Amino acid sequence: MRTIIESEIVSDTIDREQVKHPRLPEAFDALKWWLAHEPDSGYLLDDLNWICRQLGNQQQVIPSLVAIYTFDSESVYIKFILVRIAAVG
Repeated sequence: MRTIIESEIVSDTIDREQVKHPRLPEAFDALKWWLAHEPDSGYLLDDLNWICRQLGNQQQVIPSLVAIYTFDSESVYIKFILVRIAAVG
């Protein structure tokens, strides 16, 4: 399991978006847990950056998340996070 490190812009985004998405902390904790265990489950964007999408659930008011990150053998560095209302599905 790797250590999760989030950039300041990620922390600010999570803090700001919690007002609109009360279940965001739960969704973000789930994403961090997943990335700590399976960081290579995302998609490689270039030589360094990865992207991972976590689907939300509109009925349960859980937002969708898209993270851009890097990782090594010890840590995952989340550089950017996008928070959106989950699609109907």
